[in-house]
Amino acid sequence: MIDRRHFIVGAGTLVAAPFVMRRAALGQTTLVRRDVMGMAADDPFFKDYADAVAAMHELQTSNPSDGRNWRAQALIHLNHCPHSGAPPYPGVAMPFVHWHRWYIRYYEEICGTLIGKSDFALPYWNWQSGIGQIPDPFYGIDQLNVTFWNDPSDAQSDNWGPDEVTTTGLRALAEGSGVKQGPRGGAFSDQNINSILAQTQFEQFTDLLEHSPHNTAHVIVGGSQGHMGDGMSPLDPIFWLHHCNVDRLGAQWQAAGNTMPPLDYDFSGQFVNGEGQPAPASSATALNISEMGYAYETPSGLIGGPATAVAMMSLFAAPATVTQRLGTTAGDFRATADATTDVTVDTRGLGQTLFSPRSFRLLGATGEPRIGTEPGRVLARLTNVMVPEEARGLTVNVFVNLPEAGPDTPPTDPHYAGTFAFFMAGMMGHGGGHGGHGNGHGGTSYPVDITNALLALARLGRLTDDAITLQVVPIPAQGQPADTGFTFDGIEIVRT
Repeated sequence: MIDRRHFIVGAGTLVAAPFVMRRAALGQTTLVRRDVMGMAADDPFFKDYADAVAAMHELQTSNPSDGRNWRAQALIHLNHCPHSGAPPYPGVAMPFVHWHRWYIRYYEEICGTLIGKSDFALPYWNWQSGIGQIPDPFYGIDQLNVTFWNDPSDAQSDNWGPDEVTTTGLRALAEGSGVKQGPRGGAFSDQNINSILAQTQFEQFTDLLEHSPHNTAHVIVGGSQGHMGDGMSPLDPIFWLHHCNVDRLGAQWQAAGNTMPPLDYDFSGQFVNGEGQPAPASSATALNISEMGYAYETPSGLIGGPATAVAMMSLFAAPATVTQRLGTTAGDFRATADATTDVTVDTRGLGQTLFSPRSFRLLGATGEPRIGTEPGRVLARLTNVMVPEEARGLTVNVFVNLPEAGPDTPPTDPHYAGTFAFFMAGMMGHGGGHGGHGNGHGGTSYPVDITNALLALARLGRLTDDAITLQVVPIPAQGQPADTGFTFDGIEIVRT
């Protein structure tokens, strides 16, 4: 067994006492986060959460300087959240998972303190379940319905972008509808989530997790005007369950034996605890959720409890990974909503890559870490992406070798490769903004895992080894102008 001296694979770092100190600070009880999609509408959680949200709103009125109040918690996100490309992060490994892990954990503690329940735990919104709908209580219980509060956003932070956030209290996703429905739903398919979990490199994993299901859920729920679509998204109570699911996938990836690096970011002064006092946090202390005092209940078992603590800090080496460029193309491209932009990329060794096996880590049916093998994995990256403010909320579908692809082409089409979305403030002249790792040209890059599409086309005999053509199809958010678009300077194809 591993004692409290937990080793971090690949970092050459030994972490000991900080884990013990954090556990004592957050309490000894392990909170279990459940799948909200499996909870009955009368589950006590919904009333407890409604009471907590109401208490934070009351605190906003009675003590605006208390960092636990509703608006103050949303401002933490606007002022500090490290989405890809945000200052000062462009071009480096992002603490996207690390930072949100502490953000949610302290918020959870605040909720429990305000309602007098130390065992209060947030569930996770599992978008893969059914049609991926927001549970009915988030519409039927006033305090959980963003339209009830109608909180103003009206805030600006250079961390998010140069413009003020002016969203309103609404949801573009109607009650009973789900994020998996329609042409944007491919981001939440089992195939897409499994391909993300099969990544062996942390940067590839977190990039795909953030840009595809994370960003896409934000823009589907918030549309072009709702809080969930911009920097003050925590004003919608569903935000926190959304990020619990993002974190759950991060924990599942770790539990399979993959390594989340400690990075080197200090979040001191950004969070407050349940008593409203400044709370310690850093990227290096966000690696082990069991030591942070919580776990996830999943069909594979408990992730983050004693049974998975060893797997999350695995001592055996990760599978070997190779990043190889297979092709690139450059130009001045503009992709416009409801239109198709074709980009042809000359490739080398594509067939060999597809049928050269790679290994990866996954969880078995009963939660034990295992090694899997599959054909080579291929990513396409749109480079130097520049997104004007009016394009915030665009969702982008990518297809391979399908000239007739359009905004209504379903993600079930074998040519469909993937989906990403723009959840950020405008990036024109901002030198990065939110949404992708910088590539040295002042913009950012967006990855799409095109492996499954390539394999499907190979099985159908529709693939050549020397070139592929990608179709880039932006889909506007509700209420967004039809001529909205973004620019990029090329696409590179890489093996990972």
